[in-house]
Amino acid sequence: MLIDWHSHHTAPAVVDAFRQKAGKSPKVDAYDSGNFDKRLAELDQAGIDFQLVCQGASEDADQLEAGDAIEVARLSNDVLAERIAGHTDRFGGITALSFKNVRESVEEIERMASRGFRAVLIYPRVDGEMKVDLPEIDPVFAKVAELDLPLFLHGSGGAKDPTLARLEDGGAGVAYSVLSDASVNECVMRMIAGGVFDRHPNLKVVIRSGGGGIPLLVQRMSWKHKGAKGDRRYSDIFLEHFLIDTASVKPGALPFLTDVMGSGGIVFGSDYCGGLGPLTRALTVVDEQRNASEIRSWTERNSRELLHM
Repeated sequence: MLIDWHSHHTAPAVVDAFRQKAGKSPKVDAYDSGNFDKRLAELDQAGIDFQLVCQGASEDADQLEAGDAIEVARLSNDVLAERIAGHTDRFGGITALSFKNVRESVEEIERMASRGFRAVLIYPRVDGEMKVDLPEIDPVFAKVAELDLPLFLHGSGGAKDPTLARLEDGGAGVAYSVLSDASVNECVMRMIAGGVFDRHPNLKVVIRSGGGGIPLLVQRMSWKHKGAKGDRRYSDIFLEHFLIDTASVKPGALPFLTDVMGSGGIVFGSDYCGGLGPLTRALTVVDEQRNASEIRSWTERNSRELLHM
């Protein structure tokens, strides 16, 4: 099986809710559609057996006020559940939540897990602030660990630096090109330094789009975390608990990423409806490898283990 870890759906109802509450609309990808029969046909064309779907990257509810944030996250989850209901053998949902609403998010994780959702989506920042290492967030990780669900760590373009305004396009190019990945990298390190994996040793996290650049930094992760298993290098903890997907990865880069992460640290991802074009384009990173069948085999194995398939 080829299992796609990384795809999006931006539902019109969620776009409308964002517009009403934030005065702006999330971007809708040109290939996105509420017709999941069409999406299923595209899976068949690409030879993808199963696809996980999460909300659009720009639908990060924590851009909104706290009460609005959890309301929009629930709406996003409900719409996605309706879309995939007729095809649960081919699609799986990823639960959206709000770090501004920890108690309600814990309830939402449990609610959507009972409806068959297979993973939980998190973003690095909340209104520009890192919170993943705070004790108040820990109940979210505790519930995810209790249900033995994987986390999917996605970037978010919501940079808050006011100096970006002096750049072209309000600094959007800088935020998209580097700040989103920098936030992902910092989030990973804060989870390690904050002892998240001491408290929840079975927790696994998939980082989107080749790891957001963090595999390039593994050799720099020599600092030692003083945790439940004694002093351990950040790099060792990273490689134990994190995986990356292949979305946005060029074929020439995959051997390097495999060397860093090991065959057990990579899953296939397309980022379909995330701005990368047709679904079939995402297959290039695997199909142009000499050992393409081997790569398909171990990405399947890794995904099956994470998703209990």
